[in-house]
Amino acid sequence: MKYRFLSIIALLFLLTASKCETDPVEDDKEEIRDRTEQYSTEKDEIRTFMQTHYYELDAQYNVTIDTIDPAGSHVSIWDDPNLQTLQVEDAEVSNLMYDLYYIPFREGTGDEITYADQVLFAYKGLLLDRTVIDERIDHLPVWLNVPNLIHAWKEVAPHFKGGSYTDNGDGTFIFSDYGAGMLITPSGLAYYNKGKGKRPKYASLIFDFKTFLVNDDSDNDLVKNIDEDLDGDGKMYNDNTDGDEKPNYLDSDDDNDGVLTKDEDANGDGDPTNDDADGDGIPNYLDADTH
Repeated sequence: MKYRFLSIIALLFLLTASKCETDPVEDDKEEIRDRTEQYSTEKDEIRTFMQTHYYELDAQYNVTIDTIDPAGSHVSIWDDPNLQTLQVEDAEVSNLMYDLYYIPFREGTGDEITYADQVLFAYKGLLLDRTVIDERIDHLPVWLNVPNLIHAWKEVAPHFKGGSYTDNGDGTFIFSDYGAGMLITPSGLAYYNKGKGKRPKYASLIFDFKTFLVNDDSDNDLVKNIDEDLDGDGKMYNDNTDGDEKPNYLDSDDDNDGVLTKDEDANGDGDPTNDDADGDGIPNYLDADTH
């Protein structure tokens, strides 16, 4: 695919907000529905949708979803042999497990995606009635910060990889070998009671998507995002060595000692995590007493 961009460098480091990300807007005027009861309803609706609809792909992995004609021969989404199901626990209700569905059209052959990375996405979001609620088409993809995304994305994205691109030298680029897929999520792993624009509250959602590129070092400090989750809890915003407004994975000077993390690579091997000048077990880039 050939696309025109103002600057691929700008795309590599510009993080653009999107409706795929969690939405802080919340309506406090209504009583919030019981999450277990809500999922019971949505689970049946999702299953019925999947059993009565099929999808088709074009050469660029764009998805069209339609209703199955009983007289036809289409395979339902539910019966697709590539359908994958993830069991995901609710973040607020213990022992409430969701079925999160995804279909990998292709995994991608580039960099692996982790829960800590930025990904250059193209995507389309739909309701179960196939109303489009949000879209970033292929020639206008968007960098999304996976830690900011709804829970469904955090679970599904790491099952895919990025691709590669060729610079044609004329302001256009060709993406190839990228990941592509579709996910179907209940509202409990999405926005739940947060409605906005065309997206109602308590909406099960469908996303078809492409993972063009991966940025695994968001602050360009030579430490991979995944390695800046110091406590390994899968959360990126609670790792903040210097206590400033930026978590480590977005902070180019993690210990706030005036020396950039990338410049605390004393042995010059491109990895600041293995440099410990005073031998105290804390690498220089996290230790304000050493450089």
